[in-house]
Amino acid sequence: MTVTVDIKKLPTIELNAKRSLDGNIMIFDHEDIDIILMVEQKKCLTFPKNENNDKVYYSQDKMFKFLIKKGVLDPSSVRAGNIYGSLEGMILDSVIPGIDSIQATMFSLHEFINLEKPYFKQSSDYDLDRIEKLIRPSDEDSTDLGDIPQAASKGSLDSRVRPYGFRYNYSLLREDESENQ
Repeated sequence: MTVTVDIKKLPTIELNAKRSLDGNIMIFDHEDIDIILMVEQKKCLTFPKNENNDKVYYSQDKMFKFLIKKGVLDPSSVRAGNIYGSLEGMILDSVIPGIDSIQATMFSLHEFINLEKPYFKQSSDYDLDRIEKLIRPSDEDSTDLGDIPQAASKGSLDSRVRPYGFRYNYSLLREDESENQ
């Protein structure tokens, strides 16, 4: 199969990226992870942006699967990195004339980040909506002061019962109540 590439018509992309002193490309556009392209080692490395949780691992896994399907990463090389919470994979060497493997990886990462942007917006909108409902509840989700009458004991939890020895303490309380009646 012959593929011809017109170098003059290559697309231009914009990423929030920096170069490190050793020449690596650090991409910060993703909401959950930071992406580092290690140019000399031909490696793609990801780190959690803030905290390491299931959401971050899902984003990393999704990104590496996307890059594998695009044909820029070696599927057998994806593994956990030597830094806690990191994942890494080896970038394939390009045998197509005029196609640089690092540039192809950056273009694929740009596509992945653009696919993820609606998810970021939906997630942040959900968080803002949840906070808004907590701060300003609707009339249906709130009660006015004085709507619920006071009582000496309310609910099913007794403040005298402590978590340790719960069953034993509860039986003592029941005995105490039966003696008072």
